[in-house]
Amino acid sequence: MTQSLIGTLFSFESRLARAPFWSACLVSWVVFAILFVFLEDSLGRPSTWILYPPFLWILAALTVKRLHDCGHRAVSLLWMILPVLGPLWLFFVLGFRKGNDGDNQFGPDPLLVDVDYLRVNTP
Repeated sequence: MTQSLIGTLFSFESRLARAPFWSACLVSWVVFAILFVFLEDSLGRPSTWILYPPFLWILAALTVKRLHDCGHRAVSLLWMILPVLGPLWLFFVLGFRKGNDGDNQFGPDPLLVDVDYLRVNTP
């Protein structure tokens, strides 16, 4: 069972592997930048404030799911309070650390979901 796009972007439950995390973050930033420029040019700078709540929600959901994949709870975001080491640790864990193999307390391994070893895909 794969996650839907809405579930991936807005839900704080389950796990998210590295590649989908990076691609979802990149797409979110690009969409935010395009909408920001469009709204600022057409309606002025104050109109861009409407973009921030959904954008921050999406980034928080992606970050929490990626932490879940590494076996950490959402409370681990409090490491951001530390001036230099906290953000560096979080960047390493989110972007470069491999997630837990197999199931953990947050759900099944996202790399093994919908894998059928008995079926051979042919072109």
